[in-house]
Amino acid sequence: MSVTTIIGAQWGDEGKGKLAHLLASDQDYVLRYQGGSNAGHTVISDGQTYKFNLMPSGMLIDGVRCILCDGVVVNPVTLCWEIENLRRLGHYRGELSVSRHAHLVLPFHKTQDLYFEEAKGKAAIGTTKQGIGPAYADKYFRVGLRAGDMLSPDFEERVKSLASRKNVLFGGYYGRDELDPDQVWAEVAPTVEILAPLVTDTIRLVRKAVAANARILMEGAQGTLLDIDYGTYPFVTSSHPISGGALLGTGLSWRDLERVVGVAKAYLTRVGAGPFPTEDQGTAGQTMARTGAEFGTVSGRPRRCGWLDLPLLRYASQLNGFTELAITKTDVLDEFDEIKVCMAYELDGQRLEWPDMDPDVLERCAPIYETLPGWRVRTSGIRQAQDLPPALVDYLALIARESGTPVKIVSVGADRNATIML
Repeated sequence: MSVTTIIGAQWGDEGKGKLAHLLASDQDYVLRYQGGSNAGHTVISDGQTYKFNLMPSGMLIDGVRCILCDGVVVNPVTLCWEIENLRRLGHYRGELSVSRHAHLVLPFHKTQDLYFEEAKGKAAIGTTKQGIGPAYADKYFRVGLRAGDMLSPDFEERVKSLASRKNVLFGGYYGRDELDPDQVWAEVAPTVEILAPLVTDTIRLVRKAVAANARILMEGAQGTLLDIDYGTYPFVTSSHPISGGALLGTGLSWRDLERVVGVAKAYLTRVGAGPFPTEDQGTAGQTMARTGAEFGTVSGRPRRCGWLDLPLLRYASQLNGFTELAITKTDVLDEFDEIKVCMAYELDGQRLEWPDMDPDVLERCAPIYETLPGWRVRTSGIRQAQDLPPALVDYLALIARESGTPVKIVSVGADRNATIML
């Protein structure tokens, strides 16, 4: 048996989708364990670009069984669109299962997300407005609907009843017009025929796979620094993107987990509001954004860019128990004469090598940089480790030493083949 999980080590957008697609080629199962359609996984294979929000990246690999597990919140409209799009491209083979325990993101959740962000004004945290937070809130408020409810003969009644409850909130709290429960149902109804046959007890499915010594790959969304408990709250997502969340969201136990791959860019990006000590709003950050095409897959918003932050990477590595690191987008730094890396922070005259995740504190931290020589070599065509420029090798060695985690994978381009195993 081999169980591997891929974890974002930063604020998301690290390149997890590409890595998941690459590693899925020798797996039996690929499990998506948390998040929802606020995720944006881009996979480029043989020159074709695929963008997934809910689908596990393994859907492009023949013979791989893909599962949307218990910790995922599923927008049925989005999932049906992704299924139909893959069918159109000839890549959907029906090898997808949806947990009956996965909560549903319904149209009024997206409306609620929008209203709540607008009501917060300048305090808005910059959500993707995909309804993820409201869906998770309903889950913990114990009023949410789950994928298994699609199998119930009174599913329509349940959807309309929850829509009516939302009207109390929308009218009384937000001062908005009421939703039409019939219109809500009209959006959801066509998805039932497509998705209901996919709904099953995925906990049993996963445990049977473990018992059969199957090879299992787990992938999530967002990144460690956006974890609801361990990120820069409140500028976080509504779930657990960390390795502990992978277990909570699938039915696997810590005894099953063998390999934890942390994915980090060679620099750092963030979408939306929140502290970012190494953000560079000058020429360097603009170059990273332009060369790295740094725009959110879901939101389309430009990503804030800056230098690699080793205290945050050290924090993510220890929190998740990374067995190895995959460093992506190293080619984006090819044209830099010098590369800065944050080794520690200065706060009130003190040197800090461990981050305080309180956003007010982290906002006041000034990065202490070490400047390294750039490699000034086009790396996107390199496919062998021995051909990497010495300055890049030194940069990777610094990352491994300071994070306490070996770098085993290097990505030098967007295509799945532009990956080097060390």
